[in-house]
Amino acid sequence: MTAKQQAPYPSTDIQWLIASDLDGTLLDHFSYSHQAADATLAGLEASGIPVILNSSKTRDEMLELRRALNNQHPFIVENGSAIFIPRGYFPHKPERAREEAGYWVLEPGARRDCILDFLKQDSEAHGAPYLNFAAASNADIVAATGLSHREAEKANQRGYSEPLLWQGDAQQKLAFTARANASGFATLQGGRFLHVLGQTDKGLATKLLKKTYQQYTDRECKLIASGDGPNDLDMLKVADIAVIVRSPAHQPPTLSHPSLIVTRETGPRGWAEAIAEIFAPDSASQERARP
Repeated sequence: MTAKQQAPYPSTDIQWLIASDLDGTLLDHFSYSHQAADATLAGLEASGIPVILNSSKTRDEMLELRRALNNQHPFIVENGSAIFIPRGYFPHKPERAREEAGYWVLEPGARRDCILDFLKQDSEAHGAPYLNFAAASNADIVAATGLSHREAEKANQRGYSEPLLWQGDAQQKLAFTARANASGFATLQGGRFLHVLGQTDKGLATKLLKKTYQQYTDRECKLIASGDGPNDLDMLKVADIAVIVRSPAHQPPTLSHPSLIVTRETGPRGWAEAIAEIFAPDSASQERARP
């Protein structure tokens, strides 16, 4: 069945929202293909169920992926640091949102220039046993990430966080993390990089966006969240239904949740499997956790 032939999901008195990670979830871990999820994405769109992309990626990276996924909904960047809402998506601009290049922007995180000011002051006092993106050349980023030169440029066009390739020891990292927290910032260990960001996370930003949706509908908003790694747990915890998508590269993260689905398949195929299960007419997934 092609994406255009996908039957819409049944409408209910609930406004469902789906927040989803990208790499390893909607995108295949190895090929970055989303083909296995395309029919499901088209069905959700036809049913008025928005899929909210929520990633560590930057705005520019997300814009390109939204185009590839035919997604026109709000999206969350840099691990919950900012929410981009297309201007006019809601009847009114949300309170505290600013306008930028056709978007209403909510910023629960910290701006990158504030983070870089902290790093400069901290490095002068304690040294810098790391390579940070702002101080790195494009070739350095390519070598550290495996990205293409064009992808590395986009990854460095950050607005709200700074990745550090840590080169010191564990004790130095612990001391640095404590200093960052004391200065009003948070740290998040990703696959290879230690991210410095504001006091936010994917879950906090998702809750804020859900609250914004609720302001503009009489239906109860409920949230499905999906991800594959530890940095998705904050988002999964705030969901009404949490979906852990299996990875071919690591074990599923541990999560205690009253409505948890762990997929059998990996990547976008697993994601589509979970969505089909949730919206199946006889689905009991809201009350069942699957090992």
